[in-house]
Amino acid sequence: MLYEEKLYAIREVAELTGIKPVTLRAWQRRYNIIQPQRTEKGHRLYTSDNIEQIRTIQGWLAQGVAIGKVKLLLDSEHVAEPTESDVDSQLEEVQVTLSALAQLNRQKVESTLSMVLKEYPLDIIMTRFLPPIFEAIDQVKRSQQTLQLGLFQSILLARLTLIIESENKAARNGRCLLLSYDPLGSIEMRLWALQLADRGYSMSFIEGIDDVSALQSNVGLDRYAMVAVFASQAPSTAQLVPLEALSASLGSQFTASSLLNTLLTV
Repeated sequence: MLYEEKLYAIREVAELTGIKPVTLRAWQRRYNIIQPQRTEKGHRLYTSDNIEQIRTIQGWLAQGVAIGKVKLLLDSEHVAEPTESDVDSQLEEVQVTLSALAQLNRQKVESTLSMVLKEYPLDIIMTRFLPPIFEAIDQVKRSQQTLQLGLFQSILLARLTLIIESENKAARNGRCLLLSYDPLGSIEMRLWALQLADRGYSMSFIEGIDDVSALQSNVGLDRYAMVAVFASQAPSTAQLVPLEALSASLGSQFTASSLLNTLLTV
């Protein structure tokens, strides 16, 4: 009997590797990386070898290799290890974005940000794209700083919100209610929400809260598979008390951002 190789749909590959379908499609279309088979209806089917290649690429990206250099490494007769010239502490698109911000070129910032969000995993964006941009803006003289920061944050906020809405359509693990102590429009909260969306939850936000004590008795809580709480700054001791009670009440259906987790376990 002939051995029939198992093939994986793009959503299965995303679950196995953590690379979103939109990113896998972008790699194929823009860089000719990872060529899956196709069904008669055009749906992508990936082999185990494809999945191993994706994991290799993930390792290179984590080392600081730009996605544009991956094709050359993959096409080497023997899969090569990145050299020092292949590695950078920040994405190439950082300088492109900063230049566009300095010129207040909204269209260029939007197109570059859109490309980065499609082509790189979230952890790379959060370590090698966003921090160097915010650090560079922080060094700009005050009169220009507020303009550039406002432009970048408004574009980033809108783009992250759109991505979360798109991810909600593919959610498979039920709804997650995300409560945020941060003011309205928190970028940090949305980045964390994307991490939860990667776990298959459909995200709903309530922002700018200061008290969760009424939540335990709210019958609407039954419709959520998970309750998540976010804060980028430490809440007061008085605010932590009902939060601890909520955590104890919900058990495994409760999760909190890293700062809150630290405070709740002290």
